[in-house]
Amino acid sequence: MVQILGAIINFGIELVLAVAAPSSAVAGLWFWDTTYGKIAWQCLGIVAAAAAILKPLLGLAKRIKEYESVLSGYRMLEYDLMEIKCLIEQRQKYDSGLQSEFRKTLQRERTLVGKTPETRESKRVKKICEIEVRRELPPGSFFIPEEHNIATT
Repeated sequence: MVQILGAIINFGIELVLAVAAPSSAVAGLWFWDTTYGKIAWQCLGIVAAAAAILKPLLGLAKRIKEYESVLSGYRMLEYDLMEIKCLIEQRQKYDSGLQSEFRKTLQRERTLVGKTPETRESKRVKKICEIEVRRELPPGSFFIPEEHNIATT
C-alpha cells in the first residue's frame, strides 16, 4: 500500500516538474498569456519549486526501488515454497532433503524480513493478507505425511 502511494506521489511530483519546465509544450500554451493564466502559471511555479525541494527529501525513488527488490524476493520465495509443496505431494513424504530445502527457504525469508523498508506492520493489511492466503491455500489442500514410529529392538 505504501509502495503504491509512494509511486503515485512520485509520479505527481515528476508530472508537476515536467509541466512547469519552461521548455515543456505546456509552457507555450496561449492560456498562460491571459490574466488568469499568468496567475495560474505563477502558482504552478510555486508548486514546482516546492516539489523540486521535496523530491530528494522524501527519497521516494529509493524507497520504491527497495520495495521492488523485496517484492521480487518474496515472489522467488513463494515459488520456492510452492516447489517444495509439489515435491512433497509427488513423493508423498517430507524427507530430510526437502526439510533441508525448507530450512534454506526460511533463511532467505529471514533476510527478506530484514530488508523490508516498512518499519511497522499494519494490522488491517496483515489481516486482509492472511484471509487471502487462507482462501487461496486452505489447510486441507496440503499433504501432511503421517509420522511413523520406528520401534527399536
